[in-house]
Amino acid sequence: MAVDAEIRCITFDLDDTLWPVMPAIHRAEARLYEWLRVNAPQVCERYSPEALVAARGAFIRSAPTSERHDLTGLRKRWLRGIAEETGACPERISSEGFEVFWIARNEVEPDPEAASVLEVLSRHFRLGAISNGNADVFRTPLGRYFDFAVPAAEAGAAKPDPAIFRAAVRRAGVAVESMLHIGDDPLCDVLGARKAGMRAGWFNPHTTAWPHDEPGPEFAFGRLGQIPIRLGLVRPAPLRP
Repeated sequence: MAVDAEIRCITFDLDDTLWPVMPAIHRAEARLYEWLRVNAPQVCERYSPEALVAARGAFIRSAPTSERHDLTGLRKRWLRGIAEETGACPERISSEGFEVFWIARNEVEPDPEAASVLEVLSRHFRLGAISNGNADVFRTPLGRYFDFAVPAAEAGAAKPDPAIFRAAVRRAGVAVESMLHIGDDPLCDVLGARKAGMRAGWFNPHTTAWPHDEPGPEFAFGRLGQIPIRLGLVRPAPLRP
């Protein structure tokens, strides 16, 4: 795919596209638990670290579908419930405790190629983030490359709902057909973007076969470093003889 003059904005999924998400989540859960040991020990008396994580997962899975796009709101509500259950302070745990978690949640370790790729792309396109998670790209090492971000909680809908992509189009200030969205999830990122009228690129590091009957992305790649090449912005390195 050569670069097309009509592409004016590229949006990225965040978790498991620009960085692996689970190391950040595990770190954040561990840091929250250590905070609870000091500030709400009654929670830790009732819940082990593993049991607390399991309780959080069960709470989010049981939430109404209409609320699952707001992970921050759900986590705060869960923390408040845990506090009320154990006799801790709901206000403190749902505010200070959440802040401890969220700071660590944004301490991501970007893909080794992410910064250099985004730096190249930012010279040619507006860059945005569209995420179902609650990471704040502007609090990460990659934030300086982005012009805007649309989290699901702000949009009121999560990918693949067209509403979140439409919100990104409004933030970008360009025509929907001038936008390219890149992410790792075939349904949420690729089909979601295409159904909203955007172009789509699939980050597929495991070279998984396309899993849907509907048409796939315009291009797929296994490394972030391939994006500028596929867009015709840089030449691939020559093969060694």
